[in-house]
Amino acid sequence: MRTSPTAISILLGIAFALTNLHWAAAPSAAAAQIEGETPLFLGNKYYWQGLYEDAIEHYLQADGGDWAAGIIGASRTWALQGEYEKAIEVCREAIRDPQQDPYIATQLAEVLAVIGQVDKAITILQEVVEIATPPIRSLVQYGKLLDLKGRRDSADGVFQIAVDRHAEGLRLDSEEIAMVAVANWQLERFHDANRLFRTAIRSDPTNLEAQVLWGDLYLEKYNRAEALKSYQQVLDQNRWYVDALVGAAKASVDTSSYQYLSEALGTNPASPKALIVLAKLALANSEFTLAASYIERVLAINATSLSAQTLMAAMAALKDDQNTFDRLAERVAAQSPGNGRFYADVADVYAQNYRFSEAAALAKRAVNTDPRYWPGYTILGMNLIRLGREEEGRTHLEYSFDKDPFNIWTSNMLKVFDTLETFVTRRSDHFVVRMPARDATVLWPYLETLLEESWQTLSSKYRFEPAAPVLIELFENKNDFAVRSLGLPDIGPLVGICFGRVITLVSPDTLGANWQEVVWHEFAHVITLQMTGNRMPRWLSEGISVYEGNEGRPEWGRRQDLDLVKAVRLEKMLPIAQLNDGFAKAESVDDLQFAYFQSYLVVQHIVDEYGFDHLRSLVEQYADIKPIEEMFAAVFEQDLASFESGFYAWLDRKVSAVDAYVHLADPMDQGEAHGHGMPRNPSVMLAEIYSRAAIIERMEYRIAEQPKDFQAHLQLGVILFQDNQYDQAMQHLKIAKQLVPKYGGFPSPQQVLSELYEKLGDEDAMLQELQSLISFQQHDFNGLMKLAENAWETGDLANCEYYLYRAIAVDPYSVDIHRLLADLSKRKLDYVSAVREYRILLELDVTDPVATHTNLAEVLFQNGDIKEAKRNIVIALEIAPTYERAQSILLDIVDS
Repeated sequence: MRTSPTAISILLGIAFALTNLHWAAAPSAAAAQIEGETPLFLGNKYYWQGLYEDAIEHYLQADGGDWAAGIIGASRTWALQGEYEKAIEVCREAIRDPQQDPYIATQLAEVLAVIGQVDKAITILQEVVEIATPPIRSLVQYGKLLDLKGRRDSADGVFQIAVDRHAEGLRLDSEEIAMVAVANWQLERFHDANRLFRTAIRSDPTNLEAQVLWGDLYLEKYNRAEALKSYQQVLDQNRWYVDALVGAAKASVDTSSYQYLSEALGTNPASPKALIVLAKLALANSEFTLAASYIERVLAINATSLSAQTLMAAMAALKDDQNTFDRLAERVAAQSPGNGRFYADVADVYAQNYRFSEAAALAKRAVNTDPRYWPGYTILGMNLIRLGREEEGRTHLEYSFDKDPFNIWTSNMLKVFDTLETFVTRRSDHFVVRMPARDATVLWPYLETLLEESWQTLSSKYRFEPAAPVLIELFENKNDFAVRSLGLPDIGPLVGICFGRVITLVSPDTLGANWQEVVWHEFAHVITLQMTGNRMPRWLSEGISVYEGNEGRPEWGRRQDLDLVKAVRLEKMLPIAQLNDGFAKAESVDDLQFAYFQSYLVVQHIVDEYGFDHLRSLVEQYADIKPIEEMFAAVFEQDLASFESGFYAWLDRKVSAVDAYVHLADPMDQGEAHGHGMPRNPSVMLAEIYSRAAIIERMEYRIAEQPKDFQAHLQLGVILFQDNQYDQAMQHLKIAKQLVPKYGGFPSPQQVLSELYEKLGDEDAMLQELQSLISFQQHDFNGLMKLAENAWETGDLANCEYYLYRAIAVDPYSVDIHRLLADLSKRKLDYVSAVREYRILLELDVTDPVATHTNLAEVLFQNGDIKEAKRNIVIALEIAPTYERAQSILLDIVDS
C-alpha cells in the first residue's frame, strides 16, 4: 500500500491529517504554569490522548485569544470521528470573512474537500491566499487542490511561495515547518521534505500530524519499516489517531492490517482512508462484492472520491468490463486532468492479481498521461520485468530512479540487476536460466533435465503448450530473491514465485528444502497461469501445484493427515469460495501452510471423485471472468453447495481412515521453506525445555487414556531413546509407526528407530527403517547417504545411483555425493556422467585439485575428448610436476 499527498489522495487526506495547528498548540510548560490549564490547553491535552469528546467540550469553552484555536480544534476533532457536518458547521458559524479568519476558513476548506466539495474549498482558499501574508497551511492546501484539478504549474507556484516563506528565515513553529515539508514533497524535493519533518517533530514531539506525514513520505518510497516506526510513535501517544492507524495498516505486511483498520473505523466509521484500504485488500483477494461495499460507503461520504472511482475502475478492469472502465477513466480525467496516478493505481491492482500484461499496458498509459508521475515508471518497469522483458523494464526503472532516487522499491531492484549481471545464463529447449556461476556448474546438469521433464510431463497432461522460453532466475541471497520478486526484501517463507513466464527461486544453497519439488511446483504454476491468462485464483493454482508435486515423485508432497484431523474437528476448513482468505488473511506460517494443504485437498478430491479431466476443465473455465458458482456448475453439473457437501463427505472418509488419536492441543508441525522443507515436530522437543520425568508421566497418562495417541507414543519413544532405554523406546516407536505409517514430520518413528538399531549394531534393521522412511520422506539426507554407501559396498549399483540422485535433490553441494557418483560412473563405464561429476568436484572440492584434474583428464580421455584431457592433465602437473599418475596419463594421451 502506498500513500502520498498528491492529487489522487487529497480527497481522502486533507481533513484527516488532524493537525496540531500552531494556533491550537498546547502552551509550553512555563506558560501553562502562568496561564493555568485553560480550556484550549485541556482540549489539546485530551485530543493528544484520544479522549475526543472531552477535547471537544473544552475546545468549545475556549474564548478570548484562544477562541479561534478552539473552533479549529473542535472542528478537526469532529472530522476525525467522521462527524463532518458538525465539523463544517462550527467553522461556518464562526467565520465572518475568509480573509479575516484565514485559519478557520482553511480548516473549513479541508473538511469540505474530504466530503467532495472541492470547488467550494478552492473558492474559500483562493480568498485566503490573496491576503498579504496568508498562513503557510492555507498555501499548501490550496496548492494541493490546484494539483488535484490538473493545474500543476499554478500549484507548484503556490508551493514555492510556502517554501520561500521558510527561506526568508522567519521563525516558524512545528506545524508550519511540517507544511513547508509537504510543499517540498510536492515539489519533489524529497531530501528537504525529510529534513523538515525531522525538524518539525524535534520542535514539537506532540505534533501528531507531522509524524504521520513523515510516515506517509516513507511509505510512498516503500520504506515500510521507517513508515511503521513513525505511525507507531503516534499510536504510542494516541491509540485512536485515525491517520496513524490507517498508515500502519498500509505499512504492515500481515493480517495486523485488519486490526489497525478495525480500530480506525471504531473511531471513525466514515473514514474514507480506512474504507479505501479495506477495499484494496478485498480487491487483491478478488473479493469483489466486499470491495464494492467499501467503495459504496466511501462514495456515500464523497460522491466524487477519486480513490473510490479508481478502485471501481480497477474492479471493472479485473472483470474485463472495458465499457465501465472507460467511463470511469473519462470521469476521472474530467475531474482531475492529467491524473496519471489513476492508471498507475489500476495497474497496481492488476499486478496484485498477477495480470502483468494488463498492468504494464496501464502503467504505460499512466506515464503518458503524466510524464512527471515517477512511481508510474517504477510500476511499468516492475511489470515488464515480471513479463520477462528485463532490459525494457530496467530502462524505465533507471529513469524513475534518476528522477526519484528515494524510492526504495526502484533502488532495490536496480541493485538486483547489478547482481544479475554477475550471473551465468544457461539455455535448454524451453527455458532460459540465470544463476550464479557456482550453480551453473553444480546445479545446471540436474536442473536442465528436471525442467525439460516437467515441461514434457505437465504440458502433455494439461494439453497446453506454454509460451517459451520461460525465464528462471536463481538467487543465493534471499533478499535479492525477495527484491527481484516483489521489490522489497521482506518476503517471509516464500522460496519460489511464478509470474506466468518468469520464475524466481532461492538457490538450493540457501533453500533448506528439496529444490526439485520447488522447481516442479513453480513450473506447474506456469501451466495453470498461462492457461487462464493469469486469471486463476491463488487457491486453485497453489492447490494444483501441490497436487502436481505429489504426482511428480512418490516421496514429494505434504503429508498432513494429523493436521487434517485437527482442522476438521476444530471446524477450521474454509468454504471453497473463501479459500483465497486462507492465504491473504493467514495469521501465522501454520495458517498459510494449511491454506496450501486445504487447496490441495480440494484438487485431490476433484481428481479422486470426478477424474483429472474435470480438473483440467475447471482450469479452462477461469480463462473467462465469471462467478465461481457458474464455473463449478458447468464442470460438475451441480451447484457449489452440493459440490462442497461431497467434498466434506470425502474429507470425513479421509479423517476416519486415520487410525490414530489426535490430541487437539498438540501444536502443528512447524514447516520450513514455504512448506517445501522438512516440518519439525515441536512436541518431541519438549524434553529440552521441561522436566523429562514430568513429560514421561504426562505421556504415559495420555496413552492410558487413549492407547492410539500417536504424539504421546512418539514423544515417549524419543525421550526413552535419548535416555538409552532402547527396549521401551522401541515399543512406543513401533506403535507410533503402526498408527501413522507415513508421518512426514521430523523426527518420524522410522528415523528414530533407524538410529536406535544403529546403536544396537543391527545394520539390517537400520537399513530397513531407512528404506521405509525415504519411501515417503524426501528430506532425510543422512539416511539417503547411508543407503547409498551400503548399496555401493554391496555392489548394488542401481540402488546406489538412485539414492545418490535422491540425495542431490536435498543437497546438491555435498562433495561426498559427487565423489561417489564419479566412482559409480567410472565403474559403469559411463564416462559422460563421470566427466560431469569431476567438473562439479573441481568447483566444490578444493582439498586436492591435483587428483581431481587428473581424474577428470582420465575420464575425458576415455570419453574421447583428447584436447580437454590434455589441458586438465597439464594443469595437474603444473601444480604437482612429480605426480606419477598424472605423468602416466599424459603419456597415454600423447601416445593416443
